[in-house]
Order: sequence, then C-alpha cells, then structure tokens
Amino acid sequence: METLPSLPALRVFAVAGKALSFTRAAQMLNVTQAAVSHQIRVLEDQLGVKLFQRTTRSLQLTAAGQQLLPAATAAFGELERAVAGIRRSQNLLSITTTPSFGARWLAPRLPRFAELHPAIEISVRHTEAPLDIVAEGIDLAIRGGLGKWPGLTAELIGRSAMLPVAAPDYVERLRLLEPADLARARLLHDQDRSDWREWLAVAHLDPALAQAGPAFDDENVLIELALAGQGVGLVVGSVVEGLIRQGRLVALFDRQVTLGYGYYLAYPPGALALPKVAAFRRFVLAQAR
Repeated sequence: METLPSLPALRVFAVAGKALSFTRAAQMLNVTQAAVSHQIRVLEDQLGVKLFQRTTRSLQLTAAGQQLLPAATAAFGELERAVAGIRRSQNLLSITTTPSFGARWLAPRLPRFAELHPAIEISVRHTEAPLDIVAEGIDLAIRGGLGKWPGLTAELIGRSAMLPVAAPDYVERLRLLEPADLARARLLHDQDRSDWREWLAVAHLDPALAQAGPAFDDENVLIELALAGQGVGLVVGSVVEGLIRQGRLVALFDRQVTLGYGYYLAYPPGALALPKVAAFRRFVLAQAR
C-alpha cells in the first residue's frame, strides 16, 4: 500500500491550489506565508515533483498539481462533512412525543430552551405510536402512561388532570352552566370513550351520555373541533392551558378528573451523561413545576 504524504501539507496544498496564491492561502489558514511555502516544499519533496510553477507575477499549477488538486479537495471536503456531521449529532437532541402534547405544551416552550442552549439543535418526532427509542436512535420521549416502560427511566412531568373545555360562544349558545347541561351538548371523545365515562361518573351523571358523539385517535383534532365550536372536549389541562389563558377555550364547571396516568419524560439508562439530554431534562422538569 502506498504511503500517503503529510496530511497537513496536503491540506495546505488544497487551499493554495484553489486560491493560486500563497498569501491568500496563509490568510485562509491563519498561518504565515512562510509556513505555507514550507508545507508546499515538504509535499513536493515527498512526492518528488513540482506542484506549482512560480513566476514573479503569478502562481500556476503544474500538470502534477492539476492532477492532485481535485482528489485532495474532494478528500478534505469529505472529511470536513464527516466531522461536521459528528459535531452536529453530538448537539442534535432527538425527541418523540404525542402530536397534542408537542404542539400545545412543548412547542411554545422550545424558543426559551433555544435561548438557554443555542448550541443544541432539537428534532421532534410526533407520533401516537409507542416507539423503541433505543432502536430508533431517539434521545428521549415524552409520553402519557403509567410511567413503566421496560429498559427506560421515567420521570413524572405531571398527572393527567382531565377537564371539559369548549369555545366561549358554544358555552354561551348552549348555556352550559352546570354538568347536567352536557345532556344537550355534543361530546368529543378519545378513541375508546373511557375518559368521558369516568368524568360523567365522578360528576354523578349517566355514563351512557358517553355513547354519543364522534371519537378521534388524535387529541389535536379534538381540540381543533372544540375551538371551532363543534362540541365539548375532555382534554388534559396542561395541554390546553395556553388556549384557556387566551380565552379561546373555556374550562367548564370547575370539575376535573385526575386519572391514574400522567405525562412522563422517559430515556435510556446512561442518557443523562450526555449534556444535551441532561439540559433538556432540567428544562422540562423546571417548566413542569
């Protein structure tokens, strides 16, 4: 196998060959012109050929220099891209969460995280499906559940306090003043309708009311229909707190149900050794408090 010449000398040659100027190459590399000249001489001695034709007014590549320059430029370009990719992956934080939590709770807070940690880039994958975050190469997940996922550490962000919400004009139009008034409202459900059944039971109302109304597998759709005045949704309070503050949704009856599950921050063992993961964990838990 052929022995490669000096890599530092090749790097200097690639820059000088593109610039066709030792002076400009020195400026680009932040070294002296003498240092550039020295590295070029080293490379020419190792190869046994001249790479530049020097005149009093110009610097030109020899035939050997013209042959070497494209290969040297391509090789160092590939190395630079690989190094940049490694550095980017070290600062790229990959997260997965549900569409509703991501859009309603997490997204409004991400600009503040970016202010605190400008070097960390965040990639968020929204899905309702449970993922094997280790196999998928994801740093951490924010998920609703009981906080028990094999092989993962789970820290509680907040319990899932469910409350009924509707658009202000819908509340006024149907005069939804007390829980019994829901009998004339259109209920918007999660896919299995269990949340409304539990809420109605706590409110001492007929759980059979939960049999009517459309059901959705994405809480975001349910929230959008509530915002559009299409019914009453039963949703996690923390997900819609911003919409309630803005007056776009109204929390009804001051009655909520805290279910057994909550939202958790889940990550593999050893993940907190990565500064980007540790920083995001501190931020999320502080926001939750």
